[in-house]
Amino acid sequence: MEKLSETEKMIMSYLESNPPEECMLDKITRGINRSRATVLKYLHILEARGLVTYRTVGRSKLWMPAGDLEGTVEYTGDTSRDSELIKNASKIHRNLLELLELERKIDDPDKLVFTINTLMDIVVSNGLFRRMFPGAQCLGDIMDRESLVLIENRMKSRGTIQVDLRGRDGIRRNYSLSVTPVNNFWVIIGRDLASSSFSKNELEVLLTITRLRSSSGSLEELMNSIRDELSTIMDLNQLSVVLSDASGFSMAYEYPESEDLTEFEYFIYRSIETLETVSWRHDSGLMLSVPLITEERAKGALIIRSPEDSIASQSLEIIEMVADEVSEYLEMEKLRQEKDEFIRTLLAMNRVSEIINSDEEEEKMLEKSIEAVIETLEFEMGCIYLMEEKRELQLRVQRNLPETLSRMCMAGVFTDLFERSIEKEGVIYITSESPEYRMIHESIRRNNIRTILMIPIKFSGEITGILNLASYSVKPYNRISLENISSIGLQLGSALQRKSYNL
Repeated sequence: MEKLSETEKMIMSYLESNPPEECMLDKITRGINRSRATVLKYLHILEARGLVTYRTVGRSKLWMPAGDLEGTVEYTGDTSRDSELIKNASKIHRNLLELLELERKIDDPDKLVFTINTLMDIVVSNGLFRRMFPGAQCLGDIMDRESLVLIENRMKSRGTIQVDLRGRDGIRRNYSLSVTPVNNFWVIIGRDLASSSFSKNELEVLLTITRLRSSSGSLEELMNSIRDELSTIMDLNQLSVVLSDASGFSMAYEYPESEDLTEFEYFIYRSIETLETVSWRHDSGLMLSVPLITEERAKGALIIRSPEDSIASQSLEIIEMVADEVSEYLEMEKLRQEKDEFIRTLLAMNRVSEIINSDEEEEKMLEKSIEAVIETLEFEMGCIYLMEEKRELQLRVQRNLPETLSRMCMAGVFTDLFERSIEKEGVIYITSESPEYRMIHESIRRNNIRTILMIPIKFSGEITGILNLASYSVKPYNRISLENISSIGLQLGSALQRKSYNL
């Protein structure tokens, strides 16, 4: 007998020891001291398992062990045609409940379970199969011709074969399929073999790429070498590195150089947002977007295109490891740039110190200072505003500002940013990687400005002006570098105060 829960045993015991007229739902509920909902649920479960049944008397159901009814049901007050309809509908209902119970029993989180007929149609499948291969109706939807031939040969007798199954995402996963013939159909149980070890060639590729990360002199050099290595284990038509920040996408590496990824932005964004590899089929093959993840955040994606319509799961795993190596390289590059930028801030402090200690007049000192800061910190443009009468900022000197930005500066379009710097009484540092970048004036983003520095010019705690710098590239500064930059404003503030005393 099937294993029963405690409540199921109590229900069966009650039904077996009482006549049918005492086995209505309410009487069973009182008899075993359980809630009406609980008893009804277990009655339907027992019915689906074929252990109990019922007959209808008026509006009541009289429950009984399945053997007591012997397949007959009485219907009162109905025509013979209605009785037939009720009987058939009841049978369908019980069969559906039984089917649901059977489907539950073949669900397994680690195994595919499905059946096929002589035409290779997939007739029955469990939940895992439907999730892995949505929409698959026959084996030809998920297998290549060689695998189908293996299945056909194995269908003659029970046994196991190893094949690749292709999901809708274009990923081929290696499975061990156990094939069991049952009359005129076959039951197949599949176990994923994706955890199998890499080949010697694949391990050599991984080892080489890991070494390249620390020895490559540039991202281009690293990616060219990665492309050569990946080409030994898969067909590769395209390899690109796309970086993402608040300004949108920027192409850090692309091969071939003429590729336009605009039409694929949705998939790339999805990959970056979900931190998962996204695959899709393109006219020229399979495309992959693999997120470049650092500290649970994606800074971009590795884009790969293969002329094949699918890729083995082992190859995908290697590609995701390669993406981790690229992420690590980009992070190392950022730290190296931070170090270089720190050195430049020290040089800028010395240059400004030399200028303000000369006997230059105020206007000349400001012009030389902005030139020195732009050149030393390697910014493309900058300007200095000073507080005039009525505590209003007036543009005094500027270098290399595009005409549109220059006019806007003169018109006071960026007053809000200046006021933020004054209110904060510290350096305003915004890059395209900063969340607040989306809130700055559209004209700045339109001019491809990716780093903004606003340095208060101060004396005795009072702000007397602002040194504003902008760059087309992202300048990574750490806390100490920003402190050095802030001291440039203090130097200028002291120099301007001294010159005002000497007038």
